[in-house]
Amino acid sequence: MPIIYIHGVNTRSHDGFLAIKPYLQRLVAPSISADPDHVLIEDVFWGDAAATFAWDGASRPRTRLLGQGGNRIDVPPVERALAASAFEEAFRRLLPMPSSIPETGGLITGASPAGSRRGSLRLRDLKPDELSDLLAVIIGQQVADAEPRAHLSLIADAVAHDASTQAALATARTAEQEIDLLLRRIQQQAQADATLLGMGLPPWLTGLGDRLGETLSRAFDVPTYAVSVAAAELRKPLNELVSVFLADVLVYLNKRGDAADPGEIPQRLLTQLARAHANQLERGGEPIVVLSHSMGGQIVYDAVTHFLPGAPERSHMRIDFWCATASQVGFFEEAKLFLTRHEAYRIGNPVPFPSAHLGAWWNVWDHNDFLSFTTKGIMAGVDDEPFDSGMSLLAAHGGYLQRPSFYRKFAEKLRAAAQRHWRTG
Repeated sequence: MPIIYIHGVNTRSHDGFLAIKPYLQRLVAPSISADPDHVLIEDVFWGDAAATFAWDGASRPRTRLLGQGGNRIDVPPVERALAASAFEEAFRRLLPMPSSIPETGGLITGASPAGSRRGSLRLRDLKPDELSDLLAVIIGQQVADAEPRAHLSLIADAVAHDASTQAALATARTAEQEIDLLLRRIQQQAQADATLLGMGLPPWLTGLGDRLGETLSRAFDVPTYAVSVAAAELRKPLNELVSVFLADVLVYLNKRGDAADPGEIPQRLLTQLARAHANQLERGGEPIVVLSHSMGGQIVYDAVTHFLPGAPERSHMRIDFWCATASQVGFFEEAKLFLTRHEAYRIGNPVPFPSAHLGAWWNVWDHNDFLSFTTKGIMAGVDDEPFDSGMSLLAAHGGYLQRPSFYRKFAEKLRAAAQRHWRTG
């Protein structure tokens, strides 16, 4: 079963793929292959063909307080640290949902777990997915290298989902005892993991425990002053996110070519699909699975609606399951920006499902991610639903791919699609 990952905008190295490949190998591949260790998992890297900035981002206006904006501004370290601290206080602390909003989950999704009281959040109150996601967030802050971070998150995920962990947490008298118990279990699993030991076990457990305690104690009450200070400096990260996003999108649209002569970026996807098809035949017809993030979704959609059907040498290729995370496919179709588009498809007349070259399509978006879009009512036959990463507005765009719970859901969707013979519905 080949799994192909295609990244989105503002990606200039393979590091992001190295961070998610262990999740795909450990949590996704076993759901549809009897031989998961030998599943072909590769990425379509196009960051070196994306946008470059002739003036190094000088067109982005700088903020008044710290002069943030362009890439080369020299901000004093102390001021930079203060701004970063204010930003974390405002957006990484987790807000309780208003009582008028239905509960959607525990700490990570922002609502208070059932039975918890203001200021008294406990690990035992969290569901396994919520505990796993919390640990993934903290490990992400403690471990810089992509591969060890992913492996540690998988270990923490296994511990969080172990029934004996939940039983042990229920017997702990204090939050401190809960943290100690959890850390011991994670440490035992980490020291027994051959892959992780081969990378060198980092001294991260102390930081994890401190951060866990801090997060539990700060789960409520975000100071108003922190929000206002952080908001004043949002222009720099927003400028960087939006400007690079727009530039990469425009480069793709300008250079994507057509079915007779594909541009460099779509050609890289087509080449990987050809390899995946060959691998599929070698492994007895296992399905081809594609995971895309952000702008990668538009590249995949152009492939299944234009590049594959538009050339005889590619017309035999088909993606069996496509998971599009944080995509703008619905928005692009509304704006009629795809290579294959028809003005007749509008309100009340959705675009037909591209079944000739696509089996099942799961479109995933996040309420906090303002760069992700739904396809509901626009594309027919799509399994379209939100995934709550619990991340801030700026971090949510990539939050899907940092959550073990997302990959567990991904595996469930694949098993369900297999039962439907690789059809969305």
